Amino acid sequence: MADPLVLPEYGPTLPDLARRRFGWRERTTVALLLGAGALIVIAVLLVGPQVDRLAKYVHHDEPVFNLLYDRGALHEAEPQGDELVRLQGRRGRLSATIAVAPLSLPRATGDVAHGTLPAFASVHIRQLQAELPAFRFVTEGRARVNGAPGYEVRFQSGRTFGNDLMILPTEEDAENALLVTARRTFTRKPTTGEQAFADAVAEAYRSFKYGTAAK
Repeated sequence: MADPLVLPEYGPTLPDLARRRFGWRERTTVALLLGAGALIVIAVLLVGPQVDRLAKYVHHDEPVFNLLYDRGALHEAEPQGDELVRLQGRRGRLSATIAVAPLSLPRATGDVAHGTLPAFASVHIRQLQAELPAFRFVTEGRARVNGAPGYEVRFQSGRTFGNDLMILPTEEDAENALLVTARRTFTRKPTTGEQAFADAVAEAYRSFKYGTAAK
């Protein structure tokens, strides 16, 4: 008789326990264990790449903020003008950028988010109209992004779709106001892959949050 794989002092094996408790044969228990192991491996293969693709940008100087983005879709690029950070990417015939820049608001006291931002947005829209060809206003309105109050303007310029978010850490903090912009340029109706890229860009744009903790 072959020696047991588990010494008696270490107690019954799992197949023994399963047989006593559920009446399973040893081959049934082994098959179930192998199946569970295969499911775990599949889950790691599916979830692992998604986790590894997620990158986090943190701006440590004041104002402190962070962005989460899919490294397979976007990458850090050289900031332009007074931008603090710039992300950009391309998939097929679709290109996109996300940028964060300081926002200088008129001096105001009290509820800046509800008083100053809407008035400033009107000025901002006129500036966009003067700067961008074939500008078409889409919509505007108050927005709260990951707990921070803001005001968003959406527009189209030719084949470029834009979102401009004027945001504050709190309703009364105009000192650390920021302008978060997203631009997506289509040269045709997006394919499935290009639409997935556009969704990743939208997720990165919406991930903006003051502080170092992600949303």
